[in-house]
Amino acid sequence: MIKESRLFNFINKEKTFAISFLEGQKVIHDLALIHGVNQQGFAFLRDITLSILPMINFLKPQENMGIFLDSQEPYFRFKLEMNQAGFFRTLILPEELPEMPKKISGHLRTAKQFPHSKSPYTSIIEVKNKNVNGIINDFFKRSYQMNSAIILSEDSDQVALITKLPEVNVDKEEVIESVSLDQFLAENKESLDTIFKEALNEEGPIQEKFESLGYDYLTSTEIKFKCSCSRDRMVTGVASVVRSSGFDDVFHEDLSVETKCDYCKTAYLITKEEVTNLLNLQ
Repeated sequence: MIKESRLFNFINKEKTFAISFLEGQKVIHDLALIHGVNQQGFAFLRDITLSILPMINFLKPQENMGIFLDSQEPYFRFKLEMNQAGFFRTLILPEELPEMPKKISGHLRTAKQFPHSKSPYTSIIEVKNKNVNGIINDFFKRSYQMNSAIILSEDSDQVALITKLPEVNVDKEEVIESVSLDQFLAENKESLDTIFKEALNEEGPIQEKFESLGYDYLTSTEIKFKCSCSRDRMVTGVASVVRSSGFDDVFHEDLSVETKCDYCKTAYLITKEEVTNLLNLQ
C-alpha cells in the first residue's frame, strides 16, 4: 500500500531559508485513478499539481485557496482547490489534451477565502508563453510577494519549494544579508537532486535525510485528494438548470438524469421527483 503523501517543512541552520518538501507519490497515484487524462495531458496535470500543493504551507487555519489557470493557447481550464488541513481537489477540461502544454498563454487567477469573510482575496496574472515553473514562480512574486522558487523532480513525484525568509536584526546598524535565492539554489542543487533520486516515501527517512544535510525539521501535513461534492449539492445544481431551462431540456422524457462531479468523477442519479420537490420548497 502506498503511504499517504506528506508535505514537510524544514529550515536551514542559519534560519534564512524555509524548505517545503512534498512527497507526492500517493497524490499522483490518486489523480491517475480519478482523471481520464491521456498520457500527455496527465504529465502536465502531474507537474502543475505538484508545483501548487506546497502553497498549502502559506495558508492559515480555516483558510482555503483556489488556483485557476485559464489557458487560451492551448485551450484548456485547470482548477485546484485546497485548504490548510491538507485536502485538495483538481479539475482539468477538456481531459483529452492532444499534447503536454510546454508553453502557455492565458490568465492565472487566485481566490483565497478567509474565515468569517464573505469576500475572498482575488488576483489575476497574465500568462504569456510560459512553462509551469515560470507560471508558478511568477505567482509567488506578483500575487504573494514571496521570494520563492519551485524545484520539480524529474526522478520522482516530489517537489521542493524554497523560500527566502526576511532578514533578521533589521534594527541593528549593520545588517549582514544572507545569500540570494539563486545562490542558495545553486549551492543546494546537488543535495536536492540526491533526495529526489532516492524517492523516499516514508516520513522518518525523509526527515532524517534532510537533517543529515543540515536542515532543521519543523512540521509536516498529510496531503489528500478530497472532494466536497454531495448528492444534495447535485440535486440543487440540477434544479438550478431546470429553473432556467425547463424540465424538458434536462430530463427530456426520462424520470432521472445522471450527473457527474467534474472533480472526483462520482456519478449521481438525480430523479425528476427530487428536483420537483426541491423547487416546490423554494
